[in-house]
Amino acid sequence: MGRVPGRATLKEVADRAGVSIGTASAVFSGKSWVSPDTGSAVRLAAEELGYRPRARKAVRESGLIGFVSSVSDMFSPSNPYYAPVLSGAQQACAELGLSMTYEVVHPGGDRLPLCVEREQVSGLLVLSFAPDRDYLRRILDAGVTCVLLEHAVEELPVDYIRHDDETGGYLATRHLLELGHTDPPPAIITADDRIVPAARRLAGYRRALAGHGLRAPSSYVRRSDFSSKLGYEQMAALLALPKPPTAVFCANDESALGALDALRDRGLSAPGDVSVIGYDDVAMSAHASPPLTTIAADKELLGAQAVWHLVQRIQRPDMTSRDTELAVRLVRRRSTAPPPRRAEPVT
Repeated sequence: MGRVPGRATLKEVADRAGVSIGTASAVFSGKSWVSPDTGSAVRLAAEELGYRPRARKAVRESGLIGFVSSVSDMFSPSNPYYAPVLSGAQQACAELGLSMTYEVVHPGGDRLPLCVEREQVSGLLVLSFAPDRDYLRRILDAGVTCVLLEHAVEELPVDYIRHDDETGGYLATRHLLELGHTDPPPAIITADDRIVPAARRLAGYRRALAGHGLRAPSSYVRRSDFSSKLGYEQMAALLALPKPPTAVFCANDESALGALDALRDRGLSAPGDVSVIGYDDVAMSAHASPPLTTIAADKELLGAQAVWHLVQRIQRPDMTSRDTELAVRLVRRRSTAPPPRRAEPVT
């Protein structure tokens, strides 16, 4: 049985023409950068396959948006931080009469998200993996509107939604300094600077120290992957230093929970021996032992705001890009306190 005219997909056209799906989309969108030879090859492939380009979908037409993240445990729906983000996005979709599909992708790879290749969605929410600029441009060239969560790619027509992480890092560190943890200064367990929220929290940490005329030694800045396992390992490394810190800012709650475990396994306690503060205020932080002082970020609002921005951008594709920061706040619990008193020298 032959192919029914118009049922071919843009991906099939791109494969036959030997180009990327973004390039094939650009041909039908009339992009000026496409060479005449490439345009001819794509149009010929479309004719052979019976492909009929679709008009760009309005959000109400498709009723479906996509939520994509990179292939990583850190950005999965089971993550205690990102699960509420996903939930907030789903709730906003329900209020607007929309559906949402979730997909993991390999940024920079040959394949675009399946929901893009199959022309199923009006727009995408792109979660915190600092996508390759060219990869994101290919998605945009396929006629799909994007909103980025927790990172920004300049000079592209997208919106950015993120928490005010530099202020959060500043608030966490200032809290420890005001408790008296100045000699030595607080340490930090953070993640790779390619993770934008981690880089911004580290900047806030350094700003708070500078405001008190302090600078932490390089051994006090520890790198993890935001997991409890590496939080444990980096706290152990801090405790093994000749002069261990009396306070540690963990740039997310999972690493802070691992840090608390490392203290317990060494017969130490928080805040009796070392104060520990986290970041995110995930659900389990209030039930840690001791309950974790942390920086609260409104995760559900992050997801919902991304949906609202996406719908507006789909309806008004020519609007200027918006960089929206959501406020964060300090939540004081029992894992932080003034530093332990030093024994007075015997005279």
